[in-house]
Amino acid sequence: MSGALRICLSILGLAAVGIALSIWVLGAATTAGTAEAMFRLLTHRSDPASGAWPPTMDSELRFYAALWGAYGVVVLRTAWGPAAGAARVPWLAAVFFAGGVGRVLSFLAFGPPHPVFTLLMAIELVLPVMLMALWWPSRRRA
Repeated sequence: MSGALRICLSILGLAAVGIALSIWVLGAATTAGTAEAMFRLLTHRSDPASGAWPPTMDSELRFYAALWGAYGVVVLRTAWGPAAGAARVPWLAAVFFAGGVGRVLSFLAFGPPHPVFTLLMAIELVLPVMLMALWWPSRRRA
C-alpha cells in the first residue's frame, strides 16, 4: 500500500473516530455547531447556524455515531494493518461514497444544508475516487 493511501486512510479514520466520539459524548447539535463555527471562522462567511436538533434526531445520530466510529477503526486498521487488509479499500470507499450519495438525496429532497455539510458531501463524493485511484496501482503489485 502506498504512503499516500495510508495517509488518506489515516486522516479519514481519525476524522471518523473523532467525529463519532464528539457526537456520542457531546451530541449532534454541539458537534454540528462546532463544525459550523469553525467553517465561519475559516471562510469569514456569515451563513446562519442550523436550528435546534430534535431529541429523536440526536438519539438516532448518537446511535449511528457508534457505527461511524467503528468504521473509522476499520479504516485505521486497514491503513496500518497487514498488507492483505488493503483488499478492504474498495468496500470502505464504497461505503463512504454511499454516505455522500445520501447527502445528495437529502439535498435534492429538502434543499441545501449549512455550507459545511455541503463541503462534507463534496468530500464524501471525491475522496472515495481518490482512494480508489491510489489503491488501484498497489492492487496490481500485490
